[in-house]
Amino acid sequence: MQTKGILYLGVLTALAILSRWFLVNVESSLRGTAVLDSEAPLLYIDDFVATRMNSQGIREYTLTAPHLIELSGQRGTQVQSPKIEFFKNGQAPEWLIRAERGWISPSKDVIRLEDAVTMFRPPTSGKQPVVINTRDVLIRPADGYAETAAAARAETPGGVVTATGLKAYLHEERMELLSAVRGYYEQPKP
Repeated sequence: MQTKGILYLGVLTALAILSRWFLVNVESSLRGTAVLDSEAPLLYIDDFVATRMNSQGIREYTLTAPHLIELSGQRGTQVQSPKIEFFKNGQAPEWLIRAERGWISPSKDVIRLEDAVTMFRPPTSGKQPVVINTRDVLIRPADGYAETAAAARAETPGGVVTATGLKAYLHEERMELLSAVRGYYEQPKP
């Protein structure tokens, strides 16, 4: 009889240990699911178009992209193949900027364009056309400001300038080339 009691006690102890193990595994898997859920994107948008207007209702810039993914928390928004058009007085685009990938800050005041970036001032802007090829550009769209620390190449109809790092004040027609500046210019023939 005493052996049966020890056997029952052993079985009950084994069941208690298995129950505890099962409870711990269920709790940890639920916590893991909560973490994964909190990292899941909040929003997917295909063929995204957003236009920012100033206080007078005049278009300042437009951001378009084939795919946009808004991340949870303070992780911002990922944009695939973004294109930004800056306007002066809401008219024809003054600058067009394209990139392979982009990221928008949670406050929406900073856009980071990643990988290859092309900045283009079209002839329709009424100013001399410029094409700038670079990488990893930070843009403050409300200020019409863009900057990079990467190598940049700017081409105009009469010349080419290369530099490492640039700051572009898009509405002011001003650009600062930061270092290792090289270039040439050929005056147009009459």
